[in-house]
Amino acid sequence: MAVLTLVTLRWHGHQKADQLDEAEARDDFDRLTATFQLSTLGLKETLKSWANWTELYDYVVDRSTSRFLEEELGAVELAEAGVDFLTLLDLSGHVIGMTEVPGVGGDLPATEEMIRQSVYFSAYVKSSQGASGCGAIKARTQVAMVCFGPIFNSQGQGHARGYIALGQWVNEDTIRRVSQVTGLMFDIVDVPTQARKEPPPATAAAMTSNMFRKDAVQVIEHDSQRELELRSPLTGLLGQDIAEIHMRWPRRLRQMVDTSSDITEMVVLTLIVLSGALLMLLLDRVVVRRLNLLRVELASIVDSRRWAGEVSIRGGDELAALARYTHELVLIVRQQVQELEDLSQTDALTGLPNRRAFDERLEHILAQYARQKLSAALILMDVDHFKKYNDTYGHPAGDEALKVIARCLRSALRRELDLPARLGGEEFGVLLQGVSAEQACAAAQHIRLAMQELALTHVANPPLMVMTMSLGVAVVTPQDTATTLYQRADDALYQAKTQGRNRVHLA
Repeated sequence: MAVLTLVTLRWHGHQKADQLDEAEARDDFDRLTATFQLSTLGLKETLKSWANWTELYDYVVDRSTSRFLEEELGAVELAEAGVDFLTLLDLSGHVIGMTEVPGVGGDLPATEEMIRQSVYFSAYVKSSQGASGCGAIKARTQVAMVCFGPIFNSQGQGHARGYIALGQWVNEDTIRRVSQVTGLMFDIVDVPTQARKEPPPATAAAMTSNMFRKDAVQVIEHDSQRELELRSPLTGLLGQDIAEIHMRWPRRLRQMVDTSSDITEMVVLTLIVLSGALLMLLLDRVVVRRLNLLRVELASIVDSRRWAGEVSIRGGDELAALARYTHELVLIVRQQVQELEDLSQTDALTGLPNRRAFDERLEHILAQYARQKLSAALILMDVDHFKKYNDTYGHPAGDEALKVIARCLRSALRRELDLPARLGGEEFGVLLQGVSAEQACAAAQHIRLAMQELALTHVANPPLMVMTMSLGVAVVTPQDTATTLYQRADDALYQAKTQGRNRVHLA
């Protein structure tokens, strides 16, 4: 009966562990693909800056005399910006300029591929107003992330005069960075050329930035039963499968069940041999019930998905030691889960809360306002001429400047309810509770002056020649949602910029 009980426990544990392992593996795979797509944020920011570059706008309008592309966006400049290739298109989608950082042996695979696919870009921009987006392409055996969008002047106004596409190879460094962020091991595997189908030009308007399809994920069990492999096709801009992403995922819960079951079997069988009939009589009370309690408690902890709950420790025998070690293991995992959650809401560069934490607090503030009418305000701000600062002093200096700004915000905001955050790039935000419009503007002015008094040299920011900030303030109203409040604060920030920068504007 004892052996039968142990076999049943192991089988049931395997069944439960296999279900949970596969569900957790799919969740991790979704997180991996989401992080992979988020890796294009840097490329998007570069595209956003360059697409509103007045000199580039002028060059696209009249290319007859200017050598702007060769002098300002050559291979060296692309490499310094972390971009591997650039394509300029006119309003009809025809290629009018290409720059690529040469590969090994001087190869230019992206140039060949972008020219070959120009017919699809042409059909796409003709069928899409203000075409923009990010996706993947394949050049020879290499996969690249590509972001494209319309070119405007520095004010972002008027009509577009062309399109710009920036590309970045998905190489071993990209895979390593995503693996470090997610803690997951994966590879990009080539799809043979004969397995890909090229769409006709008439369907080019169906370009997609959805690189991963959840319904196409395959879960493969290896013979060792200690590892799962998840596979999903990587879809290119034209809708064809250009590669596959393979993620290896260790079956942790099954291994834990095996380890726990092995220890339990050893203890029980030893007790059976030594104690004989007496232990057979006491087995249900001494071993099985406690094992069932441990199993139920572990199942409850695992099912909570947040490692909440406790493992009971009774007695001083081997089972109690197992429960104690299990309890300590649960505490360690719970602490690591909490640390991971904290990291997911913290900006890695500045240490401030990130956009996710900021949005959660904003939703909470809006709910509190709806219930208690507790006044609140949102301040959006960004650094004046920060791109020029990066161009002048370099991106490492820009990163250090962002850290200084974060410290400035912390010192300028003393109230416990005030929440500063980095929202992306050089954009920061502050949430204030229990303040009027005048108090919110005063807080914004205090931040602006504190930043100005730091006197960080910025020769491209006249007339003060120091780093300054423009701020937009919006006070919560009964009609506000998170979207409308952001929009009003952003409009106020835009007004502060258009009125000369280094100032505060109230929505």
